[in-house]
Amino acid sequence: MPGFDRDEALQHAARWFARCHRGVMTIEEKSEFRIWRSKRGNAAAMNELEDAWELTGLAKGHFAQRTECTPSGHRTFVRTAVLAFMCVASLGVGIVSYTGHSPFWTSLDWVQR
Repeated sequence: MPGFDRDEALQHAARWFARCHRGVMTIEEKSEFRIWRSKRGNAAAMNELEDAWELTGLAKGHFAQRTECTPSGHRTFVRTAVLAFMCVASLGVGIVSYTGHSPFWTSLDWVQR
């Protein structure tokens, strides 16, 4: 087709796709979209992009079950428990050091009040 650049149409389709899927479009944007889509090849580019998006969604659901990168529920719980324990221990050490309880810091020269 003379005067039609597929790559340029796909780039414009990607912009319009993002606008359409971001939420609410203004009346002016809807009007501009209808005009853009009515031009030769733009509707096909938009359909191609929407098909690719749909396939990506299907693939995402398919591969999400097999991935080993996402932590399991047990690992997440253990990480959270270790982090909570470390926070409580740090808080306890901070409280004891702030109160100046000297038997706790028996022979540490760098702790002086």
